Amino acid sequence: MMDISCGDRAPILGALYHAPGSIARHDAVAWGYGRGADQRGVEIHQQTEVTGIEVQSDRITGVETSQGKISTPRVLCAVAGFTPRLLEMVGLRSPITIHPLQAMVSEPMKPWLDPIIVSGSLHVYVSQTARGELVMGASLDPYELHSTRSTLEFTEGLAAHMLELFPFLSQVKVVRQWAGMADMTPDFAPIMGKTPIQGFYLDAGWGTWGFKATPVCGKTMAYTVARDRNHTLIEEFGIDRFTQYALVGEKGAASVGH
Repeated sequence: MMDISCGDRAPILGALYHAPGSIARHDAVAWGYGRGADQRGVEIHQQTEVTGIEVQSDRITGVETSQGKISTPRVLCAVAGFTPRLLEMVGLRSPITIHPLQAMVSEPMKPWLDPIIVSGSLHVYVSQTARGELVMGASLDPYELHSTRSTLEFTEGLAAHMLELFPFLSQVKVVRQWAGMADMTPDFAPIMGKTPIQGFYLDAGWGTWGFKATPVCGKTMAYTVARDRNHTLIEEFGIDRFTQYALVGEKGAASVGH
């Protein structure tokens, strides 16, 4: 069902096949972590905005929220695309830039696509859900923007590339689209661990692939916060690497030009 010539514009000359490749339901995983945390005594406050972080003598003393103040000597900041706004509250700067990452979903159809298709030339990925929807996405938007607003430009461009691969989808309708905020670092590697503010820990800069690293992030950051020293696995990901010119060569690991 795929047009190998891609409309003669970007013909497929070769491919890689990864048999264990699969997808995971992000929302189900997030709720699973939430339930596990709740069972272990963690308090989860939804719809609670952080309005300020108290710092005295370069040391964390508390957090101001829309539901009141929380006194604490330690804060872990893991807010992805909102990282620059939170860092401003403690007087820190980072090289993180925020770019929208958009995706869209088609109307349901009978199952026909079993593998996940990724095109590095067209910057397209597509898979089919259990409900029959096609989940489609592309690379980051090229501009920096702190917004989750989707655009018609993205829909038109992605739809055109999808039809180059699968012309028979021309009559299929798009039912919804959305955008997320990706926190990108210059070397495409995360920022993890302690910061110059005592008691303020950072886990950010995961860009477009942080979901897959969630388990090891939890273990290494929990170790770091509990012992107030960086876990050995994250020592190279400190925020000070940008002032020391010790960047991590991670950019080549992105598979869709993110």
